[in-house]
Amino acid sequence: MRIVEMMPTWGLALGVLALLYLSLEAGYWLSHRKSGMDDVSALQASVLGLVALLLAFSFSMASDRYTLRRDLVVKEANAIGTFYLRTDFFPEPTRGEMRTRLRRYTDIRLEGYEAAGNPELFEQLLQESNALQDELWSLLKGVAPQTPTAVLTLSTEALNDLIDVSGERLASARNIIPNTIFALLLVGMLGSAMLLGFRPDTRNRGGIPWLIFVVILTAVMFTLVDLDVPLRGRIRSDQKPLRDLQQQLRSMP
Repeated sequence: MRIVEMMPTWGLALGVLALLYLSLEAGYWLSHRKSGMDDVSALQASVLGLVALLLAFSFSMASDRYTLRRDLVVKEANAIGTFYLRTDFFPEPTRGEMRTRLRRYTDIRLEGYEAAGNPELFEQLLQESNALQDELWSLLKGVAPQTPTAVLTLSTEALNDLIDVSGERLASARNIIPNTIFALLLVGMLGSAMLLGFRPDTRNRGGIPWLIFVVILTAVMFTLVDLDVPLRGRIRSDQKPLRDLQQQLRSMP
């Protein structure tokens, strides 16, 4: 399990804030106890530029993953809705049994998203979701011999899409920025803070500039983690397509 998934976001933010401030203090302490460190402005600019590049790279990766997760919600809603409509081609009681399971399947997919912060409940709902997929496949296989080839082909493709997109959503939820990149970003932030703390020409600390620097970098790191880890936080993909589908299925026979 990745570090950013194990730690609460607020704890990670407070930890980064504390480390940044300590790095500033370390830089200030070294600037008054080591000779030959009077001019570090060029190094400061280089390191800050590197940190900005790493942040841009990390945000680009996180944004791409967020966009993918959002698109997969639409894709899953379309897959469920398509298979639901194609159950019209099947006789009763198979049609009714399939539709009952599809309504429950949609409910579970939404419940699973809401329960993402509870691993035990999430795993339970995931298992029920997989069981419903197996039941739908068994129902389809049961009517296959007496179903026209064209109808069977279309229905099989729709059910395959439904099953495949569930796996894609699970994989995308578990695909976040690697720990190595987060560690490199943190090292760069702490290094830039230490260099910013160098003030050999004065005995006064940075005060407000230090505070602004620490708060901004912490907020950026907090937002990056919030955007990249989909199973918690405030920045989460909108489930409206699935909710709209849920309402539609409940109103349909």
